[in-house]
Amino acid sequence: MDLTGTQGTFNLLEEKWIPVLYVDGKTDRLGIIETLKEAGRIRQIAASNPMDRVALPRFLMAVLLWCKENAKSSLAELEERGADIPGDWLVKLEEHRAAFDLLGDGERFYQDKTLPDGLLKAKQKKWDDHQRRAKKKKDPKTRPTGLDHEDFRPIGDLLIEFPTETKIAHFSHVRDKEYGLCPACCALGIIRFSTWANAYGGGCYTAAVNGPAPAYVIKEGRTLQQTFLLNCPETFSLNRNPPWICNAPPGETQLDIVTVFAWRSRRLWLADPEGEKGRCSYCAEEAYLIREHVFTGNWKPPFKTSGNEKKFWLLDPHLVLVEKTQSGGRDDAVSAERHALRKGKPDQLKQTTLGFPSPGAKVATRSRFWRRALSAGLMSKTSGHQGIRTIIAGPAANKGLYQDAASINLPDDCRIEVIETVEEALRKMNGLLRSISPGTDRKHPERMAFLDALSPSLEARLKRELCGCPDTKEVLKDELLPVVLNIISATTIGSPLRRREAMNKARESLRRGIDSLVGRSERLSGTGAPGSVPGEPKSDEQKGDSL
Repeated sequence: MDLTGTQGTFNLLEEKWIPVLYVDGKTDRLGIIETLKEAGRIRQIAASNPMDRVALPRFLMAVLLWCKENAKSSLAELEERGADIPGDWLVKLEEHRAAFDLLGDGERFYQDKTLPDGLLKAKQKKWDDHQRRAKKKKDPKTRPTGLDHEDFRPIGDLLIEFPTETKIAHFSHVRDKEYGLCPACCALGIIRFSTWANAYGGGCYTAAVNGPAPAYVIKEGRTLQQTFLLNCPETFSLNRNPPWICNAPPGETQLDIVTVFAWRSRRLWLADPEGEKGRCSYCAEEAYLIREHVFTGNWKPPFKTSGNEKKFWLLDPHLVLVEKTQSGGRDDAVSAERHALRKGKPDQLKQTTLGFPSPGAKVATRSRFWRRALSAGLMSKTSGHQGIRTIIAGPAANKGLYQDAASINLPDDCRIEVIETVEEALRKMNGLLRSISPGTDRKHPERMAFLDALSPSLEARLKRELCGCPDTKEVLKDELLPVVLNIISATTIGSPLRRREAMNKARESLRRGIDSLVGRSERLSGTGAPGSVPGEPKSDEQKGDSL
């Protein structure tokens, strides 16, 4: 299609922009309609960034749910027959074809035509104010009648991989507006904002509907069609026109699953493609490139919150939520409920999103995140299907800036009780080391540093051994004792006699702690009541807290 100037529209229903991997290994780019019709022969979205492997299926599901009522049961029938999504499901798309035009002189997909005019008016007002202040001084400049290159933002705003404004790779800002993106990659970036968008610029840019950096859990089937079946909600209602038709933000009573999946986090207008083809800086394909756009924030969630718990979160079936307690500011997914029950205050439980740790986070923070992510994934794991893979994906942000994007695949042999046991053991290890430290203040930061350094390999061994061995007590003793003794031996100050005394005390404390941990796990797994545990300290923050 000719995209010189504004002649082309690049309609997303038919133009090739969605990267896919077929079950036979072939890769291609497809339009929305062909992707949905071919979903039974497509393995998955073939995107290198895990953010797109979540954002694109969510957007396609939003389109499918809008087109087809009772989509879940209808997809299940197709799965049983081995049939593809029929074209008559997608009549609404043909009726609203113009809503999916990415370019052109008319209305554009996810864009606001009034944005350039508003920018021009603001520029003219600034010029008028300057003239009034200048009074009788002559100014050779004339009042602006249009926008120039300085008024547009670099197209790299659409993809976090490119350095623009306050992004992390500041040293590359000299290349702003030198690179260009093809229309397909521009569409990809716009859809990514539906699921992830960071808030920055003093409120100029708004976060996505679930915050700037949530984690999502997606079940991937053998085909993209089966992925739709596994992740579509059982029931839903349509309370308003979808975001690709309606530019106005939803009201509090208008939220529906289609609006959540296809949220508009950015208000923008793409500049027209250049007249000559070039190589796209993201996908390296030859195309008419777009180098600039007008770009600002858009919809803000208009929903009330209760403390730290946002009521609309429960409407999103893919959002990873973890429990949070007000006591001590802890937010451990596995221990929060137990902590609240032990304190006798279950009303203190709150929910919050699970965010990926930043690249500079401590080892202990990263280890805790993986445990919490695995716990959330295991709770949503689907049984009864062959070839199902559960992934958890999301970006890592630091002060609103995206620095990384990652995804993890849920291990097939992992069990929730194993993760809980590992969580309890590692969370309490520091308390055990404090309890056997000499002196009154018991401040030994070097011991925590040792534990941070050893915890990744220790955690891996614990999960491997606990998954294959029914004797939890023996596994804990075999794996934890050498670590504790090595830390005590390396950090105890004084004579060899004092070191030996500390190691003997560590052995005894560890033995009692393992007995308590195994007993608590049995009680909380159903063999005992999940009430207060005799002999436990009143608070996790109490000195001397041990396993």
